[in-house]
Amino acid sequence: MSEIIIPGSIICGWLIIICLAISIARSQRRGIERLHNQLQAWEKAQGVRRKRWEERLEKDMIAMEQRLVAHIDRLHFEERKRTIQPTERVTYELAHLPRLEDTPLPPRMPTETTGPDIHQLPRSFQGAKLASYDLSYRYLRYADLRNADLSHANLFMADLTGACLRDAKLTQADLSAANFTHADLTNADLTGANLLVTDLYDTLLAGASLLQTRNLTNEQVRGAIVDRNTQLDPGIDITLPRIPRTSLQ
Repeated sequence: MSEIIIPGSIICGWLIIICLAISIARSQRRGIERLHNQLQAWEKAQGVRRKRWEERLEKDMIAMEQRLVAHIDRLHFEERKRTIQPTERVTYELAHLPRLEDTPLPPRMPTETTGPDIHQLPRSFQGAKLASYDLSYRYLRYADLRNADLSHANLFMADLTGACLRDAKLTQADLSAANFTHADLTNADLTGANLLVTDLYDTLLAGASLLQTRNLTNEQVRGAIVDRNTQLDPGIDITLPRIPRTSLQ
């Protein structure tokens, strides 16, 4: 009887050991599978996180590029505005220059209640390109025309009393019958200009070039203010006494 029990107990013991081994192996396998699944889930989460980061980075780069392009466009617009605005202003001023017949005469004795007429406000055309413009009969009293290019311009009968034309270019311009009384033409270039009955009384011509001017007379030069740097044709005599202007009042 004992011979049968002992081998049976041994077999049972081995069966228990085998079952335990199988259970342990299964649990280890489940643990390994769980770790593998966790690793896959972590890698997947990292991939999703990396993809989101890359998408966010791409969006940020696109937004930054758009802001940079917008900023550059704004700078270009401001630069164009700075360059175009003076031209547009000059065009506007020229279009609204009053004609002499539309300009009221200034009062002899200005009063405090009388404000300045908008037509009589000084205009600014400093450095403007006005070559070949028709400015005949225009009211340009006390206008700022420094460094302006008025070559071949038509200034017939224009009123430039007290205007500043320092370093202006007036070559071949028609200045006939224009009024330059008290105007400043220092270093201006009037080469070849037509000065037929142009009023140059008290006009400052220091350093100005009046070479080859047409219809310029000694009387006109004697009424103007010249210096040793004023360039005149040999036929003009500046040694004669200056003619004072007679007041009509």
